[in-house]
Amino acid sequence: MPEHSALLAVDVIGSGSSRPEHLGTIPDLVRDLTQAALHAVGIDGDRPEDDQFTGDGFLRAYPSRFLPALIDMISVLDALLAEHNRTTKPEIRLRVAVHLGPLPARRGFYRPNIDLSRLLEAAALKHVVDYCREHITGDTFTTALILSDNAYRTVFQGDYTRVIGRNEFAPLLITNNEFDDRSWVRVAGVHPTQISGIPPATAPSWDSTPLFSDSGMSIEGVDTAQSVNTSSHAGGRSNEVQAGTVHGNVSQSDQGKYVVTADHAQGVQIGDGNTQNVDFRRSPSE
Repeated sequence: MPEHSALLAVDVIGSGSSRPEHLGTIPDLVRDLTQAALHAVGIDGDRPEDDQFTGDGFLRAYPSRFLPALIDMISVLDALLAEHNRTTKPEIRLRVAVHLGPLPARRGFYRPNIDLSRLLEAAALKHVVDYCREHITGDTFTTALILSDNAYRTVFQGDYTRVIGRNEFAPLLITNNEFDDRSWVRVAGVHPTQISGIPPATAPSWDSTPLFSDSGMSIEGVDTAQSVNTSSHAGGRSNEVQAGTVHGNVSQSDQGKYVVTADHAQGVQIGDGNTQNVDFRRSPSE
């Protein structure tokens, strides 16, 4: 049996409606912003096992040990996108999918990659994105992260993440071609109960039947109605951000934050020192 891999897929929302002069810059912007976020959680220097360019995004496979960091990376990416979108055109907003599955070393057409694409391109996820942008976040929207049920259970049953918590996700049923399974969705700045209350795309205006089978409760008794901060940046955490590229060492402090050594970091600052997030602070040993 092949080793399990942590699979990451990123796609730009609405890239087709971008102005012609911006289209050529979008792939580089997505790559640079994502690479900065990956570096901030300590995996930038590790080459993916597989890397496929998709036009306005990419699909990558990493060793399974990087699954928690790939999820935590979204918090950094939210902050970088928020700063970029305040100051620079074109604005970038992303759908991101993360999955965990056995992937042979030889490149080919395998079930985990197919499932990853089904999650990223699911109509139900796109409806959540459209609804949140229109009714909740407006122009502050940055990312929608969808986890497969396998990735969600694996990472949160062991409480392996340092920044992103299980209570930031709402369950979402995905039916896309042959794929039919529960997934977990996080939208930066949107409370899980707001996501769970989104009406189906085909429902008439008087029908408030939600997209989700679990009304306010996730698997294993996790209460998605539990209070979480819902500011528009980095999934509800207050952040000060300067966009750019990070080069340097990353470690984890006793408080669970990712600490980027200040002497080796360039251009990206996340966090205010009081939140559980990524920040520029010297490690305790310095």
